[in-house]
Amino acid sequence: MAEFNLRMIKIFFGIVVVMFVLAMTSGMDILRGKRLVQWRDVQMEMSFMEYKNATTAESFAVLRNNQNAKSIPVLLYHGIITDRNWEEDGTNISLENFQKQMSALKQAGYQTVTMADFSQYMQGKKSLPDKSILITFDDGRRDSYYQADPIFRALGFNAVMFLISGKSLGAQSSGDRFYLGKSELEDMIKSKRWEIQSHGDFDHDWMPIDAAGNKGHFMSNRIWLPAENRNETADEAKKRILADLENSKTKIEQELGQNVFAFAYPFSDFGQNGSNFPESQQFLAENISRTYPLTFYQEEKYEPLLNVSNPKTFMIKRINVDDSVSVGGLLNILSQNKEKDLPYDDSFWNDGGWRVKFGNANVWGALNLFESEELGGNMTILLGSSLWEDYAVRNQARIIYGNSVSQIVRYINEKNYARCNFGTGGISIRQIVDGKDMEIAEKKEDFSNLSRSFNEIGVQVRGDKISCQLNGQTELEAELNPSLSAGGIGFYSWDELPGKTKI
Repeated sequence: MAEFNLRMIKIFFGIVVVMFVLAMTSGMDILRGKRLVQWRDVQMEMSFMEYKNATTAESFAVLRNNQNAKSIPVLLYHGIITDRNWEEDGTNISLENFQKQMSALKQAGYQTVTMADFSQYMQGKKSLPDKSILITFDDGRRDSYYQADPIFRALGFNAVMFLISGKSLGAQSSGDRFYLGKSELEDMIKSKRWEIQSHGDFDHDWMPIDAAGNKGHFMSNRIWLPAENRNETADEAKKRILADLENSKTKIEQELGQNVFAFAYPFSDFGQNGSNFPESQQFLAENISRTYPLTFYQEEKYEPLLNVSNPKTFMIKRINVDDSVSVGGLLNILSQNKEKDLPYDDSFWNDGGWRVKFGNANVWGALNLFESEELGGNMTILLGSSLWEDYAVRNQARIIYGNSVSQIVRYINEKNYARCNFGTGGISIRQIVDGKDMEIAEKKEDFSNLSRSFNEIGVQVRGDKISCQLNGQTELEAELNPSLSAGGIGFYSWDELPGKTKI
């Protein structure tokens, strides 16, 4: 009890000292014409002291190793909410949950990196320690900065703010109740805990896209020009989009002195969600890297979520973290996505990171795959296997319902992978490259025993060679597209009749 009272006296005394110093600083700033110290600054200082005291009391036993990171996770946050009556909205996170997540990351041995470090890692120019992580925020919101900064200061973390420059710079340099102003952004940069990158200038504005008044995203649509009673042409749309991208970079560099080379797509729309400008995705893919060598988007949680060093990669995956993600859930996402070493064995007593893209699956002493009624099949992949190159994979499998099961190999994403399909009427090899599904080898034969008992199905990939094996015997071979040189494993099944697939 005495120890508790002594701690509270120290905190109270510290707050008094801080308020005195801030009052003196405010007086000097008035004379110098600088931004006045406001109550928010006092609150941030008080929060920092609270978090610092808590971290000292917890005495983090940070576990570090000497290994280099094989992949880097990037976290995405939006607003940090303090209202106790607030309900989870799929975008923001409560202050309590955010603080617990940051403390858990520190306790687990994670350490933040700068955008420059991350960029050099992706280019293969720099190694980073295992459990390195990049934390990002979108929009330039006041509630994210004022709540997160004391926590970062206490833990020794840093972050990147992707700024909507049109809301915080130029004519809007004072910001507003929602968006940060220029002076606040300057304070962030001065702290060395924050970097500012681009989230566009005015590309968050919803634009009219037809005469009926329907609206769409700025970067993936041709907007409606009412004065001329028409939509802008494709060339006009391209010029408008490029101008917005360039204006945002220029504003941030000139007004804040930041080196801007990264861009976060608004609404994670990189052209795929437009309604009247189908060429926008290809246009952005071919042109945006001239202004921004790195672009960030939100990856779906059923896909591999971590970023592997590759100089050819300019699209960076982010893990969207909202209040529905618990502390344990976040650590589990990071653990399951962490790159796995070969040889790898799974008896399915615990979920090692099997993610269902469509259909259903459960893990309990076996991996049971079955379909959802609407989709007619199942696709399940193993997270953390994306770096595997040459390997053989073997499984004991039985088709309970349906006619076939495929072993997926070299899985990069849903548009790029290969698979050996083992069916009761034969075996085939298919490769999917840039979304184009092609059969490259086939062997028709009676393999009806696949549905009567367990059989060992296997696939081997070496260089550009793939071979399908059944009960230890090679049944079919083919040559893969060179683009499928590395990637992970998974399973695929399909049946035209709903409720008829179970592996």
